[in-house]
Amino acid sequence: MTLIIGIKCKDGIVMGADGAATFAAVGQPTIRQETTKLDILENRVIVGVSGSIGLGQRIKAEIQALWNDNNTRTRLGEQKAAEAMKIIREAIWQKILGPEMEVARVSAGVVGQQLALQSALASTILCLPLKGWPHLFQFDHQGAPEEATETLPFVSIGSGQSIADPFLAFLRRIFWRDCLPTLSDGIFSTLWALDHAIQTHPGGVADPKQVVVLEKNANFSPTNPANNMWKARQLAQEEFEEHMESVKEHEKYIADFHTLGESVRQDIPPIPVPS
Repeated sequence: MTLIIGIKCKDGIVMGADGAATFAAVGQPTIRQETTKLDILENRVIVGVSGSIGLGQRIKAEIQALWNDNNTRTRLGEQKAAEAMKIIREAIWQKILGPEMEVARVSAGVVGQQLALQSALASTILCLPLKGWPHLFQFDHQGAPEEATETLPFVSIGSGQSIADPFLAFLRRIFWRDCLPTLSDGIFSTLWALDHAIQTHPGGVADPKQVVVLEKNANFSPTNPANNMWKARQLAQEEFEEHMESVKEHEKYIADFHTLGESVRQDIPPIPVPS
């Protein structure tokens, strides 16, 4: 069970995930363990996979190999978005998803279709810089790609998607209806959506939360090719706590506004906003 969220922002990309991994044997859950679901590759690529842990490990390794490809014709960072999506889709389908689908087709007659597909299905959210600009993609169970845009700026995958998508749409309508959010707004929205899903999901989506951002590299220098314009990092604990406090304050503000009389609502103090 998983929830992974990605939001395209004015000044970068935000990705967040819950922290529960569910172990299973012959289709039956056995235990739940804490884990991290977002990986930073080469300091500039962020990958999250929902589905079989083994498939996720292979997909992440393949994306890392594509990023490090020394062939200038196929190197991911030098591609336009459409070409990068094509390269990644072909790689993960031909090397990973396609063969696993074929194995599942054969084994379905023995173990049943549902159990056979459990180890063959995985969806992916990926963000990375291409030609100097950050991009956010999702790849479905068949490896079919889609890019987040200014009009469709957020994506989510996993069993918590049915809870997260409507809540993210609500937050967008309230806070960033007609424009992309800032990174700060994206972090706040990601954490609130994760927290809401964890408290609402019937099981399998759980703490700890993880948030990773792709942002401008403060140490970037055009004269130093070792520094790249964009850098990925996990949210520092103090930033995490500040945004979670803002989430709680917003929820309290809504509750107070609803319960207080109209005459005293104007006395409610303003909500602190993370810097």
